[in-house]
Amino acid sequence: MITLTIALALLTLFIIVALAYPDRFVGTKARPDLPGPRGVPLLGNLFQLLPHRRRMLQRLSELEGQYGELFTFTMPGRGRSIVINRPEWLEHVRKHDGTRYSKGSTALAVFKEFPGARSAFGSEGQLWKHSRRIMQPIFMSQSFDRHVARALNETIPVLRNFLHKAAESGVVFDFNEFCGRYSLEVLCKATMNLDTAVLTSDPACLSTDHKMMHTVSILNHISSGRLHNPLWRLTEMLDGSRSAFHSAREDLFAVVDKLVCDRTATADAQTTTHAQLESDSDSDGDFLSALLSDPSITDPVLLRDTLITLLFAGRDTTQNALAWSLYELSRRPAWVDRMREEAIRVGGGTETIRHDEVHSYPIHLAVLHETLRLWPGAPKNARLALSDDVLPSVPEHGYRHPVRVSKGDYVLWSDYAMMRNCKVLILTDLVAHRLSWRDQPHLIQVWGPDAREFNPARHLDAHGQFVKPPQPRFHAFGAGPRLCPGSRLATYEFVSFWAALLPLFDFVPVEAGERFPADALTMSMEGSFMVAVKSRV
Repeated sequence: MITLTIALALLTLFIIVALAYPDRFVGTKARPDLPGPRGVPLLGNLFQLLPHRRRMLQRLSELEGQYGELFTFTMPGRGRSIVINRPEWLEHVRKHDGTRYSKGSTALAVFKEFPGARSAFGSEGQLWKHSRRIMQPIFMSQSFDRHVARALNETIPVLRNFLHKAAESGVVFDFNEFCGRYSLEVLCKATMNLDTAVLTSDPACLSTDHKMMHTVSILNHISSGRLHNPLWRLTEMLDGSRSAFHSAREDLFAVVDKLVCDRTATADAQTTTHAQLESDSDSDGDFLSALLSDPSITDPVLLRDTLITLLFAGRDTTQNALAWSLYELSRRPAWVDRMREEAIRVGGGTETIRHDEVHSYPIHLAVLHETLRLWPGAPKNARLALSDDVLPSVPEHGYRHPVRVSKGDYVLWSDYAMMRNCKVLILTDLVAHRLSWRDQPHLIQVWGPDAREFNPARHLDAHGQFVKPPQPRFHAFGAGPRLCPGSRLATYEFVSFWAALLPLFDFVPVEAGERFPADALTMSMEGSFMVAVKSRV
């Protein structure tokens, strides 16, 4: 009798709660002012999103196609998410990043696992600022002039020899893997004076597994699937990815620990200081030596997480930009001809360019920025509202009322979707032409009706000079205090790569079909990208 009474009480309670939350997760407020997929009682949209946890980038784009740039959904572990795929709203959130908005416990729990709790990804506040500060010396001009230039001078001849042999033997190879190994080799040479031998002149090297690349790739993809999966600790036990994650992380820790151990055994750790690397001196000390000598770095976990972040984000940005650029260029070969002509005219197509010469390659820069517009480095992101807030109205786009954000809501955006949006408009042209947007809508389209098409010309002025697109309309490198510190390094590596290789080689993808992004923390390309190479000399 008592058992029946308890059962009836629980059933009654369930019905009452289900009636209170008929289409959303328990505890979230009703938002009839916002469109979005209708959820189920108590669990919200969990069952609509959980099956897509490993393809959330595409799922968010599909939902935007149904509901527009502003929509909402709820799910356990995250509460309410409000998608804000407009630059006006993103600018507001970025302006208050760290005060009204934070990464939130969900993201921090994921990033604590990888790249690490002391990394810039997995930290906030003063710890985040400290993590960013100790990374800065890598991206200073003297580091580019000394360390990065040397790394490129040593690596690019290897690329050329690799490609000559591949052309002679007719070997087809994975261009994505090739770019990743190039980026990793340059990064390790420049920051740690380390020759990884990850890329050699023999095309067969790509078939040899490299633990550093392999482990980071596994951790990247599994971590991304966790961000929209409140049950990830359970589902990963069932599908085996939890075991794969921990195995990969242990292997990566071992690689990093060995790097540090080997370096501490040398005299560099005692003779090079962090201040020396930041100065204009002629010291040959690299970034790792400076880290080991920095008195503010007493925590070995901070050292490890910093190096893992470097190996992850520092490599992925360049690898992905190069792979996606070839994909787009292969469909617009006229731009390959323009890049090749520029490389021969400016640099002769033989020497590795200096960092201060990058601005002399406007077509290369336009191709890079157009690639990143379509395939941004971090394709999706979110912030947790620390207090109630209001996003501005955008009446000229049909959003006549401010958007209310409650404390505890997540605001989520997709750079991938936003920078492909043909409807995104800009107000500066209205002011310049003194027109209503209803009069001349073509004047106020940010990227124009061809927003989904690859067109580097949109980043060149009438004189053929590169025009850097403004933030947050162009958000591929982030904005404000969260601006990616590695943007200059990625740009230098990108221009150096194509300027050195296009005068000598043609790259021909084996399959001409459409390529898709993998659901990762970064804009990784799904699957292998097989190409053939032909020598031009």
